Amino acid sequence: MTAGTEAVAVRRAGRPRSEEADCAILDAALAALVEDGYAGMSIEGVAAKAGVGKATIYRRWKSKAEMLVEALHRRACFDVPLVDTGDLRADLLTILRAVHANMAGVAGPVMAAFAAEKFRYPELREEFDRVFVAERRAHIRRLFRDAVGRGDLPPDTDVELLADAGPALLWHALTVRNDPGAEDLPDRIVRQLLA
Repeated sequence: MTAGTEAVAVRRAGRPRSEEADCAILDAALAALVEDGYAGMSIEGVAAKAGVGKATIYRRWKSKAEMLVEALHRRACFDVPLVDTGDLRADLLTILRAVHANMAGVAGPVMAAFAAEKFRYPELREEFDRVFVAERRAHIRRLFRDAVGRGDLPPDTDVELLADAGPALLWHALTVRNDPGAEDLPDRIVRQLLA
């Protein structure tokens, strides 16, 4: 490769992604979800709100669903630590408290819009499940299975039901009832699950 072709290759690689543009796009995606709904939001509309070209968005995300789920992840703080200390009660509390804090932080228009839209559009639900739900669900199931294996829970424990119950109760409180509830909601859930 000559010096000239190296320069061409470097130019083709393009500029590094702009964090400022990413933030503007993700904020615009959340605003569009609330204002227009998932069906009404478009890449063109998000680009216009963010002050970027459509190509900027298409270089970053393959689909509208992927862009929106990343917006929820990065701008709505859906970070949940997947701890495993061997103490089921402590681990569940850590996870459910993080879920509660994240969801309560974006309760209101964004969560209400997202909750409605993810059930109406399979591609949005599938992307959300792929990014957020599958790994967390598998981790919580593993915590319960390990607790059964250690003898901390009876052998006939319905691991599937208990693993889904905590996150489902939080989701219901924050999206269906639109009630963030008391800060002790995760503690109350864990107390009942492990009574």
